[in-house]
Amino acid sequence: MFEVTTAYDKKALLAMNRAANKTFRRGRYLFEKIFHIVLGLWCLIAGGLLLLIFSKLDTSQRVIAVAAPVIGVLSLARGLFFSRLGAWASRKMMVEGTNRWTIRFGEEGLSGESGDGVQSAYPYAKVRAIYETQEYFLLQIDKLHCIILDKNGFTQGTCEAFRPFIAERTGAEIRFIKL
Repeated sequence: MFEVTTAYDKKALLAMNRAANKTFRRGRYLFEKIFHIVLGLWCLIAGGLLLLIFSKLDTSQRVIAVAAPVIGVLSLARGLFFSRLGAWASRKMMVEGTNRWTIRFGEEGLSGESGDGVQSAYPYAKVRAIYETQEYFLLQIDKLHCIILDKNGFTQGTCEAFRPFIAERTGAEIRFIKL
């Protein structure tokens, strides 16, 4: 019926993380992003003020004066580059050699195989949500797992014919997300 080959590269994983942050992880994403930006700014300001009076501080206070800006920079970077860091973490959690997947859609469900022979299969009932971006379809299995389908990777079928097919099989509405 349909067959799609997708490279799980930086671009695909970043799209997946950004889509997740805009949809089912939205509340947590916004809280963590704001928390890290505010904490980072607060540590930078507090550390900067302490560094202005560095010569008047004792040894333990000097450690805090130096550590606060470092913590501030790290926290601010985490807040500003949240999706990129999530994509990097996703890449690190992937099984070695599973960066190219071929997914086949049959009557009962979908099955996938990586370039190294790792296999997985899911019935259509396991797909909780379907998201579409400019370049990808994202099939959410649970809060930690998502199947990325490159729209240019269809080797059997077309992405236009895939939309009604997957919506009918899963019963999920396809939500378009602008990234």
